[in-house]
Amino acid sequence: MQPVKIIIQGDFYDSQIYRGRLYLWTFNGGLKVVKWNELVKSLLKEESDKIPLTFSFLDGNYLYKTSLIEIFKDIDFRDLLLKKFKKFSKKEYYISEQKLNNYLLGEQETPTRILPTDTEIYGNRLYFIHNEGLFSGEVHRAESEKYLVSSRPSKLWDCNLLTIKANRWPQIALSGGDQGLFELNMANSNPTNLIQVEPNHPIYQLSEKHSSLSNYTYLSVYNTSFVKNSFLIEFQWNIQNEKHDKIKHRDFKGNITQNKIFKTSKNFPSISWGVDDKIYKTTENGFEVIKVNYFADIQKGEEIFKLISKVDLQIWKGKIINVGSAYFGNIIECENALVVNLSNGTNITIPGPITRWRVFPRSLNYENQLHVIHDDRLEIISFNHDYFIDQE
Repeated sequence: MQPVKIIIQGDFYDSQIYRGRLYLWTFNGGLKVVKWNELVKSLLKEESDKIPLTFSFLDGNYLYKTSLIEIFKDIDFRDLLLKKFKKFSKKEYYISEQKLNNYLLGEQETPTRILPTDTEIYGNRLYFIHNEGLFSGEVHRAESEKYLVSSRPSKLWDCNLLTIKANRWPQIALSGGDQGLFELNMANSNPTNLIQVEPNHPIYQLSEKHSSLSNYTYLSVYNTSFVKNSFLIEFQWNIQNEKHDKIKHRDFKGNITQNKIFKTSKNFPSISWGVDDKIYKTTENGFEVIKVNYFADIQKGEEIFKLISKVDLQIWKGKIINVGSAYFGNIIECENALVVNLSNGTNITIPGPITRWRVFPRSLNYENQLHVIHDDRLEIISFNHDYFIDQE
């Protein structure tokens, strides 16, 4: 089943999607806020496309719900839905700049008037970084507000960071290159055994080792470096009695190197990354996949890190410069192309040049989307094959 695309013409720098609004940064320093739900609904031409269009672009998590997974066991229902999606697949919807403007909720200068190096939206707040530091401002504001994104964001830290990544819990990992890996921890209780590096905000140093990017594997953080060896930063719950209440602190436990995880003595240049219960490492011909079981019973012979598959790609398009994962598959950005290895074992190559790409694995509605920004357009690609794969 081929993915479905919405192609938006324009000179874009970055994108985010959150609670029915599409946020588009432009190279001239503007920030457009688009009524995403209304824009998608305007594309409906045939009533038979309503279900796949909705699940593709508005509610990508709907078909993962437990009740519907049970319905998927009904062959007749499954075949009917699959038929709808197959008919719908391969479609491409084109949005001109003029049509996009018809669905603008608002337009303003990007906060601080400097294009962000990276962005995240979490808890109705936009977190962004550039060479002047880490900032946060209110987002998803009422339509009556003059600025839908706060024009006066708060500066949280003056460190020049490379990438940021939010967790579903209230933490944001902050990769600072040679300065190491840090975390903005907005939980009610903070770690008891980490050094706070910013006195006015709960920012802690997780590691002094090089960090290109990072992602959360549930409670822990996987630190990826493109110039050094990568590693897992393991956390554990520390329950303390405070004033007759039990308080849970998420405390640092230790580091586990990629060599130990993949049971190899080879060091860099293998690149590894992790999301949730999977950790990946590149090989000469593709990558290996490790399943993580944090609750493994070692005495019963269960493994914490278990190799479950090796994937051959043989379609590398130059040096690897970025990596990521989502429910629908793995994304490997090379110098000349973006390679998407889908969860059904097939591969899709998106030719470059590519300005930026994003996935939303922790989103409630957009986890099946890949946003790819080219020189003259934004492609929002919806992958729907994963609905029809046994989720176990």
